[in-house]
Amino acid sequence: MGIRKWLGSIFFKHIKSVPDLRTSFSLYHNGGEVWISCIDNLGKDMQLIKEKVKNNEDSMRSTNKQHRVLYHLDGTDVIYEIAEYIIESLMRTKHNISKIAIVGATRSGKNNINKSLSNETARRSLGIKYFSSMDQAKDWLVSERY
Repeated sequence: MGIRKWLGSIFFKHIKSVPDLRTSFSLYHNGGEVWISCIDNLGKDMQLIKEKVKNNEDSMRSTNKQHRVLYHLDGTDVIYEIAEYIIESLMRTKHNISKIAIVGATRSGKNNINKSLSNETARRSLGIKYFSSMDQAKDWLVSERY
């Protein structure tokens, strides 16, 4: 092994991205309850993303109440297929959702989500709003304004 290769192996180690396997959870914030859907730091792992979205859907449907939902997508590449899957899941659970906030979506991710909202009725019925901060999203979700 040459000296350059040896030094490179010491100083320039490749850091592997580890997917975030936290489960989604309910959080009390300023007198209201928010459902946090942890779909962050999953990169392009389509199977893992679909599994987590399905688990979120099952959890929201198991209770008989309206949820304020925060989708945390930071570090997840929201390609069109993923956006479509998320929107389909939200449409199936729309009777259990009162408001939806999305945090951490890139510009292309927002565009893909908006494209997958096929018609104006779907856009109005879901009422999705985008945020760059978790705190702003939680504040909006527990507020009375839409």
